[in-house]
Amino acid sequence: MTRIAAIVCALLLCSCAYVGNPQAPTLDLPQTVSDLRVAEYGDHIRTEFTIAAETTEGLPLKSLRLLEMRVGVAPQPWDQNKWAASAKRYTIPFNGSGPIEFDKVPVSEWMGKDVVIGVRATGPKGKSSQWSNVKSLSIEPPLASPANLKIENSRTGLYLTWTSSAKRFRIFRKAPADEMPMQVTDNDTAFAWNEDVAVGATYTFYVQAYQDDFHQSEIAVTLPTTHEDVFAPTVPIGLTAEQGANSIELSWERNTEPRFQGYNVYRSLDNGPFEKIAPLIIAPAYSDTKIESGKKYRYSISAVGINGMESERSAPYEITAP
Repeated sequence: MTRIAAIVCALLLCSCAYVGNPQAPTLDLPQTVSDLRVAEYGDHIRTEFTIAAETTEGLPLKSLRLLEMRVGVAPQPWDQNKWAASAKRYTIPFNGSGPIEFDKVPVSEWMGKDVVIGVRATGPKGKSSQWSNVKSLSIEPPLASPANLKIENSRTGLYLTWTSSAKRFRIFRKAPADEMPMQVTDNDTAFAWNEDVAVGATYTFYVQAYQDDFHQSEIAVTLPTTHEDVFAPTVPIGLTAEQGANSIELSWERNTEPRFQGYNVYRSLDNGPFEKIAPLIIAPAYSDTKIESGKKYRYSISAVGINGMESERSAPYEITAP
């Protein structure tokens, strides 16, 4: 028995490990939301905020039991507990930590009122965070989304038009390589030029009416539109002609369009038909040396783009060789 007892004791000693002081259970308390943003967005109230990935103890936030928003009229004087008790609660769907957007509160429920909005999260053990940074919002009649949004291809870019009773608009644009639409202008007219576009590239535009940062319409969206180069250059202007030494010297104003390729020079002899005598010259000048004394010459110039499109011809200039 003595030997057996010794073996048992040895086994017990080998299997024993040091046990420290018992640890207090974690609270799993979500951190308080500190970046709540609110605005009227069309006919509903839109809120955006972030749920932190860690608890107040610095541990991973594994789940939430509840994510709620409350909307209510502020008591006077301000008392957060009274506000929370009287405010209407809205449950917010969630899939974990990170950015949250919620827009299921109809403006019609709070029309004409000044409301206070706050959010909080309840952790898996039923413990709730403090209320977020609360936001005040004056609820006004919703702004309608811009209507009849149209986009036209032009020589210099894309031209947008729409109809709206609003006075201010934000215009956003997304190219295929962009991850998100980028704001390109902010104006007070129901049309916009967008010249910073590449030929052959396809763009989608988004237009939003707004009163201020807290009262916005929903966004109207165009169909994807390709900027096409289907336009001829502008007609050359300023054509003049002078008699040179055994030549007629032509000159005109230079074309500065970015997709210009060259000029075509046309000539008519003694009121006959115009014939092309010089194709795609670069300089805004031409020396006609094939002339005869006493003959009447008329000249006209056209411009050609790199797409091969030719403009109308300029007004003729007439001169008689001496």
